[in-house]
Amino acid sequence: MRPSRRLVILLGYWCLAALAVSAARIWLPRAADGLAAAWWCAGALLLGAALLDWLVGRKVWGAEGERRLPGNLALGVENRVRLTLRNFGPRPLALLVSDQLPDQLHSRALPRRAQLDCNQEVEIDYPLVPHHRGRADFGRIEVLADAPWGLWQKKVLLGEPQMVKVYPNFLGISSLQALSTEQSLRYLGLHQQQRRGEGMDFRQLREYRRGDSQRQVDWRASARMRKLISREYQDERDQEIVYMLDCGRRMRTKDGELSHFDHALNALLLSAYVAIKQGDAVGLHAFATGGGDGELPPVKGEGGINLLLNHVYDLHSGTAHSDFSGAAQQLLARHQRRALVILVTNLRDEDSDELLAAVQLLSRRHLVMVASLRETALDNLVREPVRDFDSAIDRTAARDFLHRRARLLQQLRARNVLVVDSEPAQLHMALVESYWRLKRSGRI
Repeated sequence: MRPSRRLVILLGYWCLAALAVSAARIWLPRAADGLAAAWWCAGALLLGAALLDWLVGRKVWGAEGERRLPGNLALGVENRVRLTLRNFGPRPLALLVSDQLPDQLHSRALPRRAQLDCNQEVEIDYPLVPHHRGRADFGRIEVLADAPWGLWQKKVLLGEPQMVKVYPNFLGISSLQALSTEQSLRYLGLHQQQRRGEGMDFRQLREYRRGDSQRQVDWRASARMRKLISREYQDERDQEIVYMLDCGRRMRTKDGELSHFDHALNALLLSAYVAIKQGDAVGLHAFATGGGDGELPPVKGEGGINLLLNHVYDLHSGTAHSDFSGAAQQLLARHQRRALVILVTNLRDEDSDELLAAVQLLSRRHLVMVASLRETALDNLVREPVRDFDSAIDRTAARDFLHRRARLLQQLRARNVLVVDSEPAQLHMALVESYWRLKRSGRI
């Protein structure tokens, strides 16, 4: 039990009245005795009321609570939580409702007031935004129940502790699940460069359609059916894509609300979903991790993306240096079959020697793509006008850094390495577009 704001205010007024009684003894001595008696009576009444209210309000019977959470939470996306409160006790309850939230979740809509009559139920919805991935452990629903006269508040814990997983932002995947491959690409703003039916693997024979090329026409089947019949092909399936994800300290760089690592995970999941939908297998090899299991053999099929989501939701970047050569050797030891290896990192010019050696090692067996996240703060700095000497130095340093970085990317391209250089928020588009270009060209 703790005193309520009402009791504190009444005690404050009673103390102020003591000053008035003291002043009356100086200026109105005849009325001072009556005022003093009234002051003592008021104090006795307040003490009695507080004692009686404490005795009645120290027990809260019949209060129940339940929390309803979404099945999963997406990083940086507002979610709704519903609290259901019930009163089966003998008296109405005035409650100040809060919730014991995990550290990685924040809400500005609590605490909330609720009034519960006997045998009444009330629901409270509040928004919740996750700021970190991983396991989120909720405590219990925490309420302060007012005593009948509102002079005391009793802390009561309702409901049970709960756990929910905070995943990378998977809402982009959810919006694509009901769409075909062509619709998904249009939704992402991408366009296929090759016409329908001109993939790599034979799929079926079908009736000729306007726009089909002559190379697609099966003349024997057309003669047998006495109408034009076209061969329809599909892109080659059952290929492997392995994401080699850098979890080193450089990926902790913030870009907006999310780190480069979280942007990379979002892009990885969306592009992996497109690949799985095409019939390919997707695997993960993370290195320099700060927590979580960074190894997942290639998986395919409808359940593949869920398996990948559950594997990376608690994967975190660490503070270690990114050892590209060591990671390349580990990947070669574990993945013998030829695959498209996509190295997702944040390149710096000081990485040139180690990175080039790692890429050369991987290229002996795999097709290698390097996807690097640009730091938008540096791009913005270069575009800003020069105002003084300090800003001129900052801009010159940024231009020099970007120039040396561009030279490293050019060295990678000269070694026939595919390069994706993108701002973090646009990386998912760049990865899907590059994958689709490789797919349609028959390189994977």
